[in-house]
Amino acid sequence: MKRKYYIDNIRWIFILLLIPFHAAMAWNGWEGNYIWFEPCKPLSAFVIFVDPPYMATLFVLAGMSIKFSLKKRSSKQFLMERVHKLLVPLLIGIATVVAVMTYYADRFHNGYCGSFLSHYKVFFTHISDFTGYDGYFTPGHLWFMLFLFLVSCLVLGVIGLQKRFLPDLSFENCKLIGVILIGVVPEIFAPVLDFGGKSIGRSFALVLLGYYIFSEETVIHRMEKYAGIFLGITAVSSSCLVILFVFLENQTSVWNTIFCDISQWFGILGVIGFAGKHMNWNNKVTQYLSKNSFRIYIVHFMWIVISQYYLSQVVSEIYLLYALSVISALLLTLFTVEVIGWIEKMIKRDRK
Repeated sequence: MKRKYYIDNIRWIFILLLIPFHAAMAWNGWEGNYIWFEPCKPLSAFVIFVDPPYMATLFVLAGMSIKFSLKKRSSKQFLMERVHKLLVPLLIGIATVVAVMTYYADRFHNGYCGSFLSHYKVFFTHISDFTGYDGYFTPGHLWFMLFLFLVSCLVLGVIGLQKRFLPDLSFENCKLIGVILIGVVPEIFAPVLDFGGKSIGRSFALVLLGYYIFSEETVIHRMEKYAGIFLGITAVSSSCLVILFVFLENQTSVWNTIFCDISQWFGILGVIGFAGKHMNWNNKVTQYLSKNSFRIYIVHFMWIVISQYYLSQVVSEIYLLYALSVISALLLTLFTVEVIGWIEKMIKRDRK
């Protein structure tokens, strides 16, 4: 089967955009952050505008990738790959990257004066709300990898049952109206194992839909025709959400949920439909970014936190501080990825 490069391209683009997204969180107006300054409505608006379809799209892409992966791997091989690609980096990332982030959060918010190594005792022996903003234990932004590993195992079980009892199940002929309406499914599952808005149930549903619905070429072709309309609906819904949530400061209205859900689902349809038609290409740059997308995802937030911690001591203007933190975090992230790649090559060479 020919590789679907648009899946890789959406993934690395979304992961790179997490750098300006997470950097802007330092000025959000509704919750804390590892480094938090003061509310800035334009930066808050940016976060709220792009947030609804963001991680949901990545879960759908994961489901599509599972479909293609299982065509050339056994279930056992797939699970071993999940352990190697998700679980091991997750554990290492928590013990290194996330531990650094909580250390600086503790210094910034609470005036912690101990060393980084001393802070490990705080990190691993204290639990509060799992945000890590107080310096205590958290999986941090790596919750996505944790959820994806757990959901992948659950989905594999569902696939096994489906192949046994419904071996001919196919959604190849699913009409576009069906694809639109099926967007209610993730919201039905949303209350299941929900942790502060991050739901294993919703993630599970999104991965399943990616596996069964969005992996069908006929479905993608139907979405391609209306991608512009879907993206337009997403932009209007996200704009309404921004006005209500950020500028009117009405953060409890049921309309927030409605606009968020509309933006999420039509954003998924629009992004994948557009990418399927216009982004199914490959070159050396996309190959590099696709290969290193998970590494970029793991380390980027650490460099944002470190950059904002030190830059804020010499820069006070909001937009200059934001721009410098984004640029420095991007450069340091790419440098770190190169170092990790070099170390990996050295280890493989020594093993030979």
